[in-house]
Amino acid sequence: MSEPFEAIGFKVTDEASYQALAREAHQRGTVTRVLREEGVLHGCCWSLGGGLEVWTVLYESPEGTFYADCRPAFRTRQTYQFYPWEILEFEQDGEALLTGVVRHSRREWVIALQNLTELDLKQLPRNHVTAVVSGLAYRARIVRPSRQGSLFEAGLTRRQAAENDYRVRGEILSWREIRNPLTTNHLLAFRLALGSESLEVLVNQRDLSGDPQRGQWLSAEIWLQGYLLGEQQLRASYEGVDLQIPRQHYWRSLRRGTWPQGI
Repeated sequence: MSEPFEAIGFKVTDEASYQALAREAHQRGTVTRVLREEGVLHGCCWSLGGGLEVWTVLYESPEGTFYADCRPAFRTRQTYQFYPWEILEFEQDGEALLTGVVRHSRREWVIALQNLTELDLKQLPRNHVTAVVSGLAYRARIVRPSRQGSLFEAGLTRRQAAENDYRVRGEILSWREIRNPLTTNHLLAFRLALGSESLEVLVNQRDLSGDPQRGQWLSAEIWLQGYLLGEQQLRASYEGVDLQIPRQHYWRSLRRGTWPQGI
């Protein structure tokens, strides 16, 4: 129960509340399955709207079926490409980690992979993969702009950290409000500038210190999670040319001297 369920508006304080949420997600969720050598993983995705989700994974083997994992999730739209990359799966625990270097960057991210049972790993490309990624905050606070710049650092300050736990600090580019329709908790999704990348971080308003304003910064401890996109999802996400972008921007890279030799 180390995951920040409060970030998506749920109070999970003990084993009983954890099991109750797992059962409800299994009853209400959409089920996908993947076969493994020694059993079957049943992934149950309960969508609450606004990108909020609860994932429950059941592991079925000849010995029986049991709840392997239950975790909070936030399906945002901000995509990243990773190369090189690898997936480490903990079969009987119902968990998987995606480790990859953000393309055009030297920064390596470790991400809790939510949609393992929605994927056919054999059909993933051998080169770069595309994923939507966001952070669920354990806690966060509004801070003044830092002279030390943005921060993206593995580990937490006051507890034992998982591989995908990070400390982040960056300028607030924008934010939006999300309401958990079941618990009525108010959540805030911040988009932060973190050097060459930006990242969306979801915070329960109860766990936020300070009032957000433009130009201020956010410091947070987060659980980094995301979803791999298959070929069909990538095609479905294409929305065409943005007509609000001036036409001359399309031609900036096509200047004299940029063509390959021999053309």
